[in-house]
Amino acid sequence: MKRISLNVNGVERWVVADPQRSLADVLREQMMLTGCKVCCADGQCGSCTVLIDDKPIRACVTPMEKLTAGAKIVTIEGIGTPENLHPLQVAWMAHGSAQCGVCSPGFIMSAKALLDKTLSPTREEVRAWFHRNRNLCRCTGYKPLIDSVMDAAAIMRGEKTIYDVLPKAKEDGSILGTEYIRPSAVAKVTGTWDFGADVALKMPAGTLRLALVQAEVSHALIKTIDTAEAEKMPGVERIITWKDVGGKNAITGLITFPTNKGDGWDRPILCKEKIFQFGDAIAIVAADTEEHARAAAKKVKVDVEVLPAYMSGLAFPTLITSRASSRAQIPSR
Repeated sequence: MKRISLNVNGVERWVVADPQRSLADVLREQMMLTGCKVCCADGQCGSCTVLIDDKPIRACVTPMEKLTAGAKIVTIEGIGTPENLHPLQVAWMAHGSAQCGVCSPGFIMSAKALLDKTLSPTREEVRAWFHRNRNLCRCTGYKPLIDSVMDAAAIMRGEKTIYDVLPKAKEDGSILGTEYIRPSAVAKVTGTWDFGADVALKMPAGTLRLALVQAEVSHALIKTIDTAEAEKMPGVERIITWKDVGGKNAITGLITFPTNKGDGWDRPILCKEKIFQFGDAIAIVAADTEEHARAAAKKVKVDVEVLPAYMSGLAFPTLITSRASSRAQIPSR
């Protein structure tokens, strides 16, 4: 174990931690600063971005042994609160940049590091900055995010106020037909919105932790699911498979297309006979700790017959065009 003094959000704090443990784990589990979100745990998505000595750092791949005594660490909790928001947080709300919200703290911290260097970035510089620091978003597309940074910079330069950026209601107070800040936005831009991993850290002692057994191929028939070895692993309470799902072991898929001939119940909750895509859930391990659950999940043996997989969407438009051309000749313009 290593004892080190750190400046976290302006407060000197002594920390005792395993030198190999990630900064993200220490921030989240020992300091309960759950605004540092962990998604990929591999340094690829940027959701865990915090500032270390004013530089954006991916905390999930930064071991404690790399930190120097007195390192200045700033997390999303250290730049603004729901009652006193940073201009970046206001702009993020105004442009709808916090949708699911899991990447928002990391983006905002990364953007803060940029605006600390320059208050007059170009849109191209903002985009390049996010690319270089591996900040990824699955929801918004990147235009709203860049719009947010540009407006926040204008506020910080004194050219705009937060009221210039915030959407306006109609004179009668109605929000119909106007832009509107989603009710969850404040929590998401301040890192106080709890996702599953955050809730787990705040559960009572003794609460079981879960780990998924997921498909490692993209398309296959399932022959057997053998949980015998996994059930003997330390701390394992139970292993849940499709047999344990009450009612219909399925969720509705996308059935909005008029050509869809199914009933919509084509996606299993836990796969029974077939794997439809890489990462499909096959079983759930419940154990006393997350580490034990993950270790046991690796011991679940899934015997499969791999089937051909459709891995590219590029061929589909070509196929449609080819069939259309065979039915009718399209006159040239």
